[in-house]
Amino acid sequence: MNKPKLSYLFSAIIAVLFLIVSVQAFAFTPKEIYQKVGSGVVLILASEGSRMGSVGTGSIIREDGLIITNAHIFTRENSSRLKPDIAIFLKPARVTGNHKKDLSQRYKGKIVSYDMPLDLALLKIVEMDHNKPLARLDFADSENVVIGDKVYAIGHPEQGGLWSLTTGVISAFRQDQGGVAGKNLFQTDASINRGNSGGPLLDENGVMVGINSMIARKAKDGLTITDVNFSIQSNVALQWLNSLGYHFTAKRETAAVTPKPKYEESVAQPKETVPAPKLEPEKEKEVPSKHGESVVITPKPVKEKPVPPPLAKPAKPEDKPKAMGTDKVLTRKKPYKMTKLLRDMQEMEDMMDDMKGKVRKYKEKKY
Repeated sequence: MNKPKLSYLFSAIIAVLFLIVSVQAFAFTPKEIYQKVGSGVVLILASEGSRMGSVGTGSIIREDGLIITNAHIFTRENSSRLKPDIAIFLKPARVTGNHKKDLSQRYKGKIVSYDMPLDLALLKIVEMDHNKPLARLDFADSENVVIGDKVYAIGHPEQGGLWSLTTGVISAFRQDQGGVAGKNLFQTDASINRGNSGGPLLDENGVMVGINSMIARKAKDGLTITDVNFSIQSNVALQWLNSLGYHFTAKRETAAVTPKPKYEESVAQPKETVPAPKLEPEKEKEVPSKHGESVVITPKPVKEKPVPPPLAKPAKPEDKPKAMGTDKVLTRKKPYKMTKLLRDMQEMEDMMDDMKGKVRKYKEKKY
């Protein structure tokens, strides 16, 4: 073989190797995804001043403690009022399986707004420690998601471990679920159960493409159904947040090059205007996506997208929740006992109260 042919073959091999390495470099492993965004996932306990309560999952979407989750976590049986007592637990540096250790970072939460038909709720951590920076999750553009894409879920499935990671793929799409205009869902076989309610569905870059909401477990004739789970598409959540006056945009960057990504700052905007972010030309960057084509990291102007049907206005706490369709929600509407988890929480609170009492007595004696 002459030198020109050898040179051509060598160049072709180098190009193929470069393409393989490039594709692999732009996708995180499940372990990397968990390490990257796990600390932005919280455990939510909604109760009525007793050990009876509902457990769900939420995602921190702003550094000041703003959290998105499902609205059905807070409903009460035979009542139009929501559960008033909300506790939010941050993920420990390492999940041990010991509830007393894993649930040591507890904060009080409050409902900022919610929409029962869309099954979305916005929470805020009350009296959080501003000296302790919070990790946050970013939104992906759900329009770019296709059937077969790998996805990952992080949450607290009943009978499972806290901050559990499960994997799967996008299986199908569903539009206007339950007759609610604009309530578009992904179907996925990623394992989710009660307790995963409101948790994130993530793509291979660790960016949120959906909010886990419903499961199908039995058909009308009693036949068992497996691996049929539903997640509210991220664009539905973005449109709802913008309608409330918040400004969140989908993350366009796909390169997985740093463990801690840079996020765009979210600022409040009037409900009727959602200006498209502007970037200086020199800051624009072209990178290959996981499908091979080039992608320019510039937010897509809002005017290029079709105007979606108007979303339902956020309901007031005293309004009665509307029906959510035939699919089962991940968290029971009827409050239920998670005996060991809630008992450990109560024991931990008793220990903290006892410690505070001893500190108070010590200060009284000293001064």
